Amino acid sequence: MVKSRTIFSFLLCLGYLNLSAQHFKPAANPEKILSELRKTSSATHSIQASFKEEKYLSVLKEPEHSSGLFYYQKNDKMRWEQKRPGSYIILINGDKLRIQEGGKEKNLAQAGRMAVQIKELMIGLVNGDFQQNRAFSQTCMESADQYMIVLTPVNRRLKNIYSKITLVFSRTSLRLKELTFFEKSGDKSLMKFHQEKFNEPIDNSLFLTL
Repeated sequence: MVKSRTIFSFLLCLGYLNLSAQHFKPAANPEKILSELRKTSSATHSIQASFKEEKYLSVLKEPEHSSGLFYYQKNDKMRWEQKRPGSYIILINGDKLRIQEGGKEKNLAQAGRMAVQIKELMIGLVNGDFQQNRAFSQTCMESADQYMIVLTPVNRRLKNIYSKITLVFSRTSLRLKELTFFEKSGDKSLMKFHQEKFNEPIDNSLFLTL
């Protein structure tokens, strides 16, 4: 899998912890952290951000890099648009999921229930619903200026894909800054978000057209 693409290519082909120079330890009050994160996510109606992704593959010595734009709007609308090095779009609008790569839309009919689970996971990681996702157990960690939530799959199908997923939040803003998928194969995808805008209007056509 040398060709660059986002971690969400798992929809089609159905560890080591990145601490980013932070020293994380078990949270002293995990329930308080989760409650604060829930309040922030419930007050968030839209997100616009740029992202950079580093994909670490066991077959490569150096990570692959990609970048693009991310959009989210309540309820259940998301657009993940990789711009570089190639075009790759994931579009979620309610119960509809579409993927386009290199200008051509993919047929997801064979993905079945796995596609549904991944779609729900993707939205849940953005809107905070991951806290109620029974497909994962969760552990709260903290450092001097960040919180980390470690999600470990307990669902059999997801366990066959991921060993864990980590979410890193700013301790001051309670906003998601890093999202890392650790694959069972040993590969890893790290996404960093920047230039975020919250609760600003988004053109609805972004969620309708690839």
